[in-house]
Amino acid sequence: MVLAASAFGQDRYTPVAPLPLGDVLLNLPTSHMPSKGVWEVKFTHRFNQSLDQGSFSDRIHSLYGLDSNADVGIGLSYVLVRDLQLSFYRSNALDDIEFAARYNIFQQAPALPFSAALRVGGDWRTERDLTNKTSGFAQAIVSRQFGRRAELTIIPTYVTDAGRAVSGNTSIALFKHAFNVPVGIAVMLRPSMSIVGEITPKNRDLPKETHSYPAWAVGLKRVIGGHYFEILISNSNATHADQYVTSTYMGSPLQRSDLHLGFNIERRF
Repeated sequence: MVLAASAFGQDRYTPVAPLPLGDVLLNLPTSHMPSKGVWEVKFTHRFNQSLDQGSFSDRIHSLYGLDSNADVGIGLSYVLVRDLQLSFYRSNALDDIEFAARYNIFQQAPALPFSAALRVGGDWRTERDLTNKTSGFAQAIVSRQFGRRAELTIIPTYVTDAGRAVSGNTSIALFKHAFNVPVGIAVMLRPSMSIVGEITPKNRDLPKETHSYPAWAVGLKRVIGGHYFEILISNSNATHADQYVTSTYMGSPLQRSDLHLGFNIERRF
């Protein structure tokens, strides 16, 4: 009976089987982490032209934005020890380089109603003619899985020197200190496919003259072996913490009607 009670106690703290979501939802981090020693390479692509831009013939001519320029990125991560992941990500949006460390505090289990992780790091914007080139950030990642079909993730995020504001021939940080709480949700349609949504509320500290809308993204995630594929549509191309926390992008407010196509590819090995 003692052994049975001990086994029962251990089972109550055994993590539930996670949904196959990988390291990110679409742009936002998850509380999921692979095993020690696993590498992951990531490619991101966000088309710049909105689906509603131009006349109908213009949209056909540009293949609804697929012929337009794009913000592209590449990243690499490694699980150094159990529950600790180091990551690097660089995109051509301000030539932004992001370094981060993510630590899983605990995973959801019968005795624990949610998962919690902490992610800290910095962004270095290496584009020319910028001031306030660096930012630091901290994120708490809290997620709750509902059965084997759905997961809700809340990500309180704090960033220093975030966003961009034009000042003469250069640009400066829009925020000295920025805080926001992005939210993501994933629903499994079948074992290897999920629909994923994200929303980042309008930052309450934006200047009154900046009329921006919340950032949102919706996409399909497909898992094949160690590959994760995401096709998405969004009103923001932000993929870095110092970008999406502000609910602006590249110094411009977000528009409700903007519809940008994009995709991610991730490979674990």
